[in-house]
Amino acid sequence: MAEQYKQPTVPGIDRKRIALVNGFIGSGRRIRAEGQVVDVSILSDHNQEAWDPFIGLPVSQLRRIRPVQDMGMSAVRKPRISVQIVPWAAEWSEGLPDRLEKLAEPEAVLESEEFHGEDDGFFSTELKGELAPGKYLIRIMLRGSDSIRQSFTDIARIGAGIQQTNQTDTAIGYGRAIILDEEFDGTLITSDIDQTFLDTKIESRQGLLDTLMELPDMKKPLAGMEELYRVLAGHGYSLSFISASPHFFRRTLMSVFSRHDIPVDSLHLKYLMGTLNQMVRKTVQTVLNMDDYLSKGFTEALDRSMKYMGSSLQSLFDQVGYKLETLLRMRVYRPTYAKEILLGDDTESDYFIFTFYQCILSGWIHGERLQQFLYRLQFKDREALTRDAARTIVALAERNLQEHGAVNPVRAVWINRAASNSTKAMKEEIEGSLPSEWDQKPDFATIHFPFACEGAAGFAMHALETGIIEIEEAVRFMHSLEGKILKEKMLDAGRIDEIINECNVSESQKSKLHAALREHRSANKQ
Repeated sequence: MAEQYKQPTVPGIDRKRIALVNGFIGSGRRIRAEGQVVDVSILSDHNQEAWDPFIGLPVSQLRRIRPVQDMGMSAVRKPRISVQIVPWAAEWSEGLPDRLEKLAEPEAVLESEEFHGEDDGFFSTELKGELAPGKYLIRIMLRGSDSIRQSFTDIARIGAGIQQTNQTDTAIGYGRAIILDEEFDGTLITSDIDQTFLDTKIESRQGLLDTLMELPDMKKPLAGMEELYRVLAGHGYSLSFISASPHFFRRTLMSVFSRHDIPVDSLHLKYLMGTLNQMVRKTVQTVLNMDDYLSKGFTEALDRSMKYMGSSLQSLFDQVGYKLETLLRMRVYRPTYAKEILLGDDTESDYFIFTFYQCILSGWIHGERLQQFLYRLQFKDREALTRDAARTIVALAERNLQEHGAVNPVRAVWINRAASNSTKAMKEEIEGSLPSEWDQKPDFATIHFPFACEGAAGFAMHALETGIIEIEEAVRFMHSLEGKILKEKMLDAGRIDEIINECNVSESQKSKLHAALREHRSANKQ
């Protein structure tokens, strides 16, 4: 009878404290480390297996994670941490250690003072030093928590049988750091994700729901994009990704990049909960300070509050403020003469953001005029920025001018034609949205307006044009695209030839490409 009532063995539920790190590309004099400390739910068996150090997942879960699972991860309130910079070991080139403990062993060459993160677990700090150019590891060390509420939460979990596996003074997260020489004048690649890399269907509620539920294997790259990133990385170009996708997509997206062997040196996602929390705090402050609110004039104050609420809600979906801020912050830490190539798509605001970013760095608009323009900006008839966001961008613009002077680092802007915009149409829309008044007369001949590209094929042609890839490499890449689907149509030989003809490569290069592709096709037929 005893055998009849035996229960199956079920793995226990546990929590693990980890740090998710954005990564860094820039100078060795000033290194910015940023990320978030969170508690994630795991099975107790996961503690016994290898974990991916950059994704923050046990290896068995790399292809099983969904964004919706991480909506419930708990931010660690006011984590006390320090950031260490560790040289990249030569043996890691063949593959990272299979145990996180091995990454915790090398001695740090630079370490921050102990500091604490925010109430939502986010942290950022700047380390000053003199690191030699090369590849490094960012290591996040947990020192404790400055939050009494967090401490009681941790105690309650232990009382409920949940064992927190990370103790103080242990490494809880890792990121990549690419340190560049101060005189570096090479090219850095920054790319959007949705409709630039991934074929994401987010134009409908069902599409948004599907995106939340998708496993990494279900997220499909646009034809050839995963191969293009590998080609760029193979030539030594560092890859940064910026997306307005919510921060809880991080582990799923990193799993997608890992699955396609795309090295991600930095990944920046939008923290949506921060905007919502800000709106709640602002509403509470208004209620608690009603006398002050009314003393400034009810109508004017109400209009200002409505503007704040409207632009805050819109900023949950728009990208202008978030991406401008991220690009400008990244630029602060990069060598003055480093060049940038920006990749995006035409479904939202990438082509305007990438152009206005150049205007700001050129020093044509700054201070109060820039703030007022951003606050009133309506691109595609949407209010995108709050006054706080506008102030942040102005401050970053000023810091860039102090660090680098009026230097436009952008070498090219390539935009995937997901919505079928032309180069001419995008330029006209941008020009119609730029400020009518500037602090300095602009010279638009120095601005790289966006080029409309037919996905990876168009990007590859512009990469050939700018000398990033060689013609033999372009031939192999274009040939590999034949037969793949782009925007629900097959990329046949005729369409590939059209894409080649539409690009600005020389006539001799076009002839070589056409001839080489014909030769490949003939060989395949035989």
